[in-house]
Amino acid sequence: MDIAVSPYHLTTREPAALAAMLLADRVVTMLPAPLEGQEWGAIRSAAERVPRYLEFMQSWQWTMPLWTEGVIVSGLEGQEAVGELRAVCERIDRSEHLAPLRAIMKADLFEDHERYLDAVARDLLKAGPDPGITVPVAAGLDMFAMRHGAMVARSDPSSVVQKAEAELGAQAFAAALPVFLQASAERILDARELLEPQLQELRIAFDRVSAASLDNPEPGELRAILAAPGKAYAEAFESQRELLFVSDPDDDVRPVEGTVMLTGMVLPPDCVLESSLKAMRTLGVRAPAPSDTNGKNLLGGKIGKPLKVMSLYVRVLGRPAATRR
Repeated sequence: MDIAVSPYHLTTREPAALAAMLLADRVVTMLPAPLEGQEWGAIRSAAERVPRYLEFMQSWQWTMPLWTEGVIVSGLEGQEAVGELRAVCERIDRSEHLAPLRAIMKADLFEDHERYLDAVARDLLKAGPDPGITVPVAAGLDMFAMRHGAMVARSDPSSVVQKAEAELGAQAFAAALPVFLQASAERILDARELLEPQLQELRIAFDRVSAASLDNPEPGELRAILAAPGKAYAEAFESQRELLFVSDPDDDVRPVEGTVMLTGMVLPPDCVLESSLKAMRTLGVRAPAPSDTNGKNLLGGKIGKPLKVMSLYVRVLGRPAATRR
């Protein structure tokens, strides 16, 4: 069970990221890296040259134990998720259908290494006010997840773009589960080990419903697959509460639990780009109607079985809806 998580969600420690870190086998994210490569020497050199990139890397310092243990990764099967960022930007630059999005893009983003790292790091640290960065990052992560059979974690829709995006999909399943809403990396690793038997069964169940969701199954069929593993995990979480929340002076944050509703949504492959076009139309900008790509217009896509994004929306129960992306 691999879950793709936005680097924005990691930076702000969103519930979508915390839930994925506990529940998934692996969390794959888009790690901004120097264009010359992701070797440690290149990253260290970039951090020395670009102060804002160093600040961004420091904001992720708390996640390092999860990277070390292979819980968080930057790619799958030898391919880096960040490679899709340039591909999406190039596609927007070539496609007439997506031409209106060029107005918000940064045409010279990849022309200068230091400018690229500074722009991406600045936007991540500010939680994404620049659609010229957020749109290709989100679209690229979706494309990478589709290529590798991963689900994509998403926050509960709140913005105009997010709501337009959700309207493009169809709900496949839902499950309410207890998770950490706030926790240190070490706390998450301890919980993964403590709840390992139940997590493994739950992950198998999510893999099954994710695969089955793409074939339009009966709703009751998916609920049945998740019911028993979800119940066993919730009971184990409750029974191990004393160990899960034992006081630890080394924790950088106090552990906080909550119940999240995980809603599986099947979205079209271009949901990020189409919802961005729809938002532009809402604001009075001329933009074309949604297109039925069937995956054939995606960079590297093939005509045949429709490509779909299996998304996992994460909503904290009992908490007011978020007001920002």
